[in-house]
Order: sequence, then C-alpha cells, then structure tokens
Amino acid sequence: MNYLCRASAYLNSVTTTVNSLCGMVLSDELRGNVEAQYKIVITINGLEQATSEFITGMELDAELPNAVVISKRKFIKINERLIAHLEKIQLQGYHFDKLIQTLKLETETLKEEIRLS
Repeated sequence: MNYLCRASAYLNSVTTTVNSLCGMVLSDELRGNVEAQYKIVITINGLEQATSEFITGMELDAELPNAVVISKRKFIKINERLIAHLEKIQLQGYHFDKLIQTLKLETETLKEEIRLS
C-alpha cells in the first residue's frame, strides 16, 4: 500500500508542478518574454510525456485508475489554457504552430486514453 500512496502522491505532485509552470507562462511578469514562455511550455510538454510513459510503464492506470484519470483531466485543462495563450501570441507575429499542434495532439491523446479507461 505504501507504494500506491507514493505513486498517487507523485501523480499529484507532477500535476501541481505542471499547473504551476502553466501559471508562470500566463503570468504578467513573463508577458514580454516569449522565449521564456516557450521554454516553459517545452518543459511542461516533457513532464506530461514522461508522466504518461511512467503511468504506462508502471501500469498505474490499472493500479490507480482514478488518480490517473484525474491527472490526465488536469493536463487537458492545462494544455487547453496553453493552446489559447499561444494562439494569442501567434497573433502578434510569433510562430508557435508546431508547439500548438503538439499540445493539441497531446490533449487529444489524453482524451482518448480517458475514454478508453
């Protein structure tokens, strides 16, 4: 049981971290620093992918199905916020097409995984 408690705490911690990083991207302090925003979004995407691989590798979707679904739903909401933000930045002449597409694909994958669980 100790393992499952720690695995659940890990999922919660990663989700909280990703949400905090999203807050940094959306913050007023970084409004003018598009390069920093880009780097943070790349970090977010990497954390989400690593978490997905960990869930699969450790079969957490079978062991902690509710915690996994909750984490995936939170990642979806975070990605949707980031997509909307990056689309606004694109209107200012920046080219985030690939990053936006990556986030959209990740979001669709998460939605499909939830649907199949």
